[in-house]
Amino acid sequence: MEYHRPENLKGACHLLEELPEAALLAGGTDLLVDVDTGIRKARHLVSLARIPGVNGIEEEDERVIMGAGCTANEIESSSVIQNSFPEICQMVPTFASPQVRTRATVGGNICSAVACGDFPVILIALGSQVELVSSGGNRIIALGDFFLGNRETVLKKGEILTRILIPRKPADSAATYLKFLRRASNSLAVASVAVFLRFEENICRQARIVLGAVAPIPMTAERASGSLEGKTVDKAAISEAASLASKECKPITDLRGTEEFRRELVYVLTKRAVRKCSGV
Repeated sequence: MEYHRPENLKGACHLLEELPEAALLAGGTDLLVDVDTGIRKARHLVSLARIPGVNGIEEEDERVIMGAGCTANEIESSSVIQNSFPEICQMVPTFASPQVRTRATVGGNICSAVACGDFPVILIALGSQVELVSSGGNRIIALGDFFLGNRETVLKKGEILTRILIPRKPADSAATYLKFLRRASNSLAVASVAVFLRFEENICRQARIVLGAVAPIPMTAERASGSLEGKTVDKAAISEAASLASKECKPITDLRGTEEFRRELVYVLTKRAVRKCSGV
């Protein structure tokens, strides 16, 4: 492999466009393992190390902007994220091992596009968008539209995910992320659920229930989410939403769990997450 360290985004996009089997290198915790095991091929590594603008966390009036190059540890320790999105910080300790969290980036976790990714699930529930930059310009899309399938995204050749745009939570709203692991740490999700609820006078006006590790891509349980909107979130409504989420998901059987087990996990995790957000 050849290693390239461009000085700016334009140079990085150009290298990704022109070089055969070029891959973008940020933390490398997924990429280098995939190359070593033969899952991915990479003859050229294009590093983000010297490129300004892909790290750091910024505040705007209506949103928080997270650089795709931010590591999991940087996100967890950020006072901006702690104050605005504590549910993201609470998720980080369940994400990989302490060593990996010092290197793994939020952009890398998103672009790996694996079903068990943690950051995409909570970020979709929060209504996040992503900025994609190429030599021809940039575009902003909903994070939920970024994934096409397992390890497949809408990224075009030479395009780089640079920023995650997270809208501020409105008043009377809450979000949370729950995950089932086979062991306490450094474990991939068997199933995960993120929930966002917005209330007006004790009526749920907006709901998003997002599921991870139970479909080829992070999926929004549309029927389950819709079942909560326009009503009081009581025990009966929570049970109905959890049941619908369990039916909507598309789990497989693998070494970490059976299809039936994952459906039961979605039911239980959805109930717990909605209860936590609604205080029921």
